[in-house]
Amino acid sequence: MTIAFLVKLLAAPLMIALASLAGKRWGPNIAGLMGGLPLVGGPVVLALWLTRGPEFAAEVALAAPVGVWANIVYMLLVGFASARWAWYVAIPIGWLGYLASGLLLNLLGLAHALWLGLLVLPGLWFAATRWLPRPSAAPRVAQLPRIEIATRMAAAAGLVLSLTAAAGLFGPTLTGIFTGAPIAATVIPAFTFANAGRDALLLALRGFLTGLMGFTVFFYVLGYSIPSLHAWAFLPALLAGLAVGLFATKLARRVG
Repeated sequence: MTIAFLVKLLAAPLMIALASLAGKRWGPNIAGLMGGLPLVGGPVVLALWLTRGPEFAAEVALAAPVGVWANIVYMLLVGFASARWAWYVAIPIGWLGYLASGLLLNLLGLAHALWLGLLVLPGLWFAATRWLPRPSAAPRVAQLPRIEIATRMAAAAGLVLSLTAAAGLFGPTLTGIFTGAPIAATVIPAFTFANAGRDALLLALRGFLTGLMGFTVFFYVLGYSIPSLHAWAFLPALLAGLAVGLFATKLARRVG
């Protein structure tokens, strides 16, 4: 069993478990924040580094921020669809919008457009504070049994293994766009919506949107640092991503 396979199998599910436990302790908004950070995308790029080399990983990392636009579409569609349909309808609607948006970005050749990637940051801000529907009441407290945590981890592992397995078919550019695939934003919101209701879901989605600001910064720092820092590039990228995600969430709470 290779190190790359262990990274794919264990890293993302462990991050999902940590985000879920944080949500249990501090609420769905914090679970969303952690899920929006590169808890899944980071291990995906690390696994691609180990299997396909640093050049492939750098190209994937630099395409990831533009792919966040597809995440914005996903979050908004799930948020609006949840007013009418249950999670098992709202989540697939979001995924259809995500895939269509990602493929369109690739078709238009915009994956490495720095200006479009930087515009993601205000786009996420407006999506979180202005466009996403607001909760109508405080969410009810939901239990988080161990079997649910295990199920969330298994779902995350399956999605990560599928994405990394498809990387050879996609190539680095399309893989980069889909590195931000809403894996955590599928697992956590689905369980949150089913167990705690729509108000908790909307808080989680808002956390995801602000957390994705840290995701964007993480991948830009990573992509531009790999040529000079090599594997050490993950450290400043992670610190920068965490700092931006936490700052954005704190600011969004004041505005909201």
